[in-house]
Amino acid sequence: MVLGDATYRPHVRTPWHAHELTSLEVVLGGAYVKRTKRSDYDCVPGTVTVEPPGDEHAGVYGPMGWHAVIIEIPSSRLNSLESVGAALNRPMCGRIVSAPLLGRRVAVEMQRTDTASALVLEGLALELIALALREERAVSGSRVPPAWLRRATELLRDEFRSAIQLDALAEVGGVHPTHLARAFRRYHDCTVGEYVRRLRVEWAAAQLTTTATAVATIAQDAGFYDQSHFSRAFKAHFGSTPAGYRALIATRPH
Repeated sequence: MVLGDATYRPHVRTPWHAHELTSLEVVLGGAYVKRTKRSDYDCVPGTVTVEPPGDEHAGVYGPMGWHAVIIEIPSSRLNSLESVGAALNRPMCGRIVSAPLLGRRVAVEMQRTDTASALVLEGLALELIALALREERAVSGSRVPPAWLRRATELLRDEFRSAIQLDALAEVGGVHPTHLARAFRRYHDCTVGEYVRRLRVEWAAAQLTTTATAVATIAQDAGFYDQSHFSRAFKAHFGSTPAGYRALIATRPH
């Protein structure tokens, strides 16, 4: 597999084109509209796309530009992945809350030069492929969450930096809090609290790499109790302290 860390400047438009290899992309920053023969998709941080060979598409990039990690997978490797490979032969575009965490770990790991880096990157790439497979199955109808849960999840995505109570989410969904908690874990493979923490860490990671704001201020703005709590949560997801992560990303080539 070939892994890349890519950026586009603001307001770039790419013409219709197709790739020779299956391509999996995780948007880490900025946003763009992906145009296909089937539909247009708003690709924001957390969006994962799969583009099979020959699948034509174009892009319109927004005022913040675009940053993503890309994995290109040769057909020989797809064949070795059996059922996963078959799923990646179909185009897919969807938001996966945990994908940016893995994607940023890829971006950080690509800056390392020790002998374990290739092995770590392969493992992260396979994890992203597995997430794409799960999302493809969900889109196909096997794990589509109910409308009330989608409403509650959208509220979390909009208000994740605030102190959101489970009762308020349940009220939005029109269900009992216990039912919401169980359904949320079933469809998102995590608790509501874990989901919020991921969103906060992902938002903070973007702030670390796009602003010069102090780490303590970012921690507070993200909704963490204090900088120590933030640093522990950040390191658990990225394997690096916030300051170390900022330094590593700052050195990546553009």
